[in-house]
Amino acid sequence: MIKGEGYDFMRRVIYILPLITFLSLFIVLGTGCGPSEEYKKVREAIEKHPKVMERNAIVGEIRFLSREGEKDKDLRFEADLLDSNKNIIGKAEGFRVEGFGTRIFRVRYNDEPEPPPRQPRQRPRRQRPPGTQSTQPQRSSADDLIN
Repeated sequence: MIKGEGYDFMRRVIYILPLITFLSLFIVLGTGCGPSEEYKKVREAIEKHPKVMERNAIVGEIRFLSREGEKDKDLRFEADLLDSNKNIIGKAEGFRVEGFGTRIFRVRYNDEPEPPPRQPRQRPRRQRPPGTQSTQPQRSSADDLIN
C-alpha cells in the first residue's frame, strides 16, 4: 500500500466529508424552513384586527386558498380563530398582496347570526340630469380610422 502525505489527506477528506454532509442534513431537516414571510405577515395582521383583539382570540390554522388559472400575486386565505382552550370560535377571511399588504374583509364568530347571501354587484347606470341632451353628434373611435 502507498503511504504519504497525499494519501493521509485523502483519507481525512473521505472521513470528514460524509460527517459534514450528515451534520448539515440533520440541521436542515431538524429545524425545517419555518413559516413563510407571507404567513407571518397574515398572522400578524389578523392578530391586530380590532374584532379579533376585542375577544382575545388566538389565530389558529391559516389556509391559503389556491385559485386556478390566476397568475396574480394575491393570496386568498381563511384562518381559524380559537379561544384560550384551543376551540374554534370563528373564522377570518381576506387576501394578501405580495409586497403590498393584507386586507381582512370578514371576521365572523360562530355565535353571530349568519350574514345574508351576497348579491352580485351591478354597476349603476349613469343617469344624465333631465334636459341635458348632447348637442354634438355621437362619435366613435372608428370615425378616426383612415381607409
